[in-house]
This record gives sequence, structure tokens and C-alpha cells, in this order.
Amino acid sequence: MKKFLMMAAALMSSLAIIAPVAIAQVNLQPQAQLSAPAPQMAAFTDPRSVPADLARVDASMNSTVSFSGRFAQYAADGSFAQGQVYIKRPGKLRFEYDAPNPLLIVSDGVTLTQQDKALETIDRVPLSATPLNYFLKENINLANDTEVIALQKTYNEWRVTARDGSGEMDGAITMVFDANTLALKEWVIADSFGGETRVLLSELKYNERINPRLFVLRDESRRDRRR
Repeated sequence: MKKFLMMAAALMSSLAIIAPVAIAQVNLQPQAQLSAPAPQMAAFTDPRSVPADLARVDASMNSTVSFSGRFAQYAADGSFAQGQVYIKRPGKLRFEYDAPNPLLIVSDGVTLTQQDKALETIDRVPLSATPLNYFLKENINLANDTEVIALQKTYNEWRVTARDGSGEMDGAITMVFDANTLALKEWVIADSFGGETRVLLSELKYNERINPRLFVLRDESRRDRRR
């Protein structure tokens, strides 16, 4: 179950946190050589501006009611998956993996459900018990709802790192925004074992109508048993 929660956290969040002012097209860069590690950055580029910066991020995220597009996921174990993402705030989410990946993750606003079509299993947890709940809320407030442990700004991007302030959930999420538009480009989940899962977004369409049936996961096995 813990693995399921961390995987769900890697898919979000957020999931509902994309500014409608730009579509973030992401191109991966080759990984740096181990002999030349990236320079370390201070946790907060400008501590004095953190409240104002977070308020700008909140406003950008809250300006999007819904979006749909593509996602690419690079998991901590080296695996790669991609698919279609749909999000409608508050609370609703669908991650539809491309074949041959058998996973489907859906939130109806109350329950987060993962279906594995290959194993014919369905797992459910309350949305409120996952980190996704922070970023699918109707009104997002990072300073109040999470513990922000880093806010790094460069010419090209802002990186906001947050974790559960209550200490009940392990790991942290880093959200990467375009510096000019504050459109979310990607997020990275770091688990308590040192692993990271990276999710990149592209081809996004904002605030368009999304079929509400996409956020309802039908249990085919139960339907068959009722016949």
C-alpha cells in the first residue's frame, strides 16, 4: 500500500497545478557525467521573497480548473511509461497509461483507485490520505497545506520542494515551473529510500470540458457478478 501511495504521489499532483498561460514542451537533456556533478544550490534562492513567490505559484495553480495532455514517467527503478492525463479540480484525476502498461489510476474526488488490468486487481485509498489531496484541492495554498523546504529560482525555471508537514507521509515532491509563465513542466518525487520518480508534461490543453465519466472507474468484475 505504501508503494501505491508513493506512486500516486509521483503522478500529481498534482496534478491540478498547471498555469493556463502556456503549454510546457519538455525536452530531456543528457544526464551529466558522474565526474561532473551539478553544483549545489541553496535551498531558498531569496528567503525574503518566499511568501510572495509562493503566493504567485498558488495563484498560477488555482487559475486552472482542468487540463488534459500527455505525461512521461521515469521511475526510480529505471522503467519508463507514458500516457494520457486528465485533471479536474477539485479532486478528480485520471492517469491512463499507454499499452502495454496495464495501469489505470482514477480519482473521483473522494477515492483514489488503481487498477492493474494484467493482474486483475483494484486498490483503493481515500484521496485525503495521499499527497495528491494537497494539489487537487479547490484552493491550493502551499504554505498552509505543506512544509515548503526549498524554493530555487533560475533564469529558466522555478523549483518548489514540499513535503507533508504532519510527518505522516514520507518523501518530498519537487515541482518545476517555467520561470516566465509559471506553467508546470514536471515534478519529481523523492522517496525515503533515496529513489526518484520524474514525471514530465506536454501537449496540455487548459480549462476545456472533460467528460465526467473519465473520473469513474467501473469494477468490471463486480458488474459481472451482478449479472
